[in-house]
Amino acid sequence: MLRQGETLILSDNKKYTVASTTILENKNYVCLIEQTDYTNIMFCEYINDELFEVTNQEIIEKLMIIFRNNLNYTID
Repeated sequence: MLRQGETLILSDNKKYTVASTTILENKNYVCLIEQTDYTNIMFCEYINDELFEVTNQEIIEKLMIIFRNNLNYTID
């Protein structure tokens, strides 16, 4: 699993930081934020050292809640 704070360069040749990680329904997910454009946020499933962008709106909504709660916990 990837670690929070880790830097990745994806196929678009942009650098992303792993903002948060979680397990949802026995699957590993990460929240990535582009380092030069903080509005570019991506949710990906992590399978066998590969990232697959999540496009299912229902899963994205669940992940947003989890990652927001993780961020709030970190700040407190």
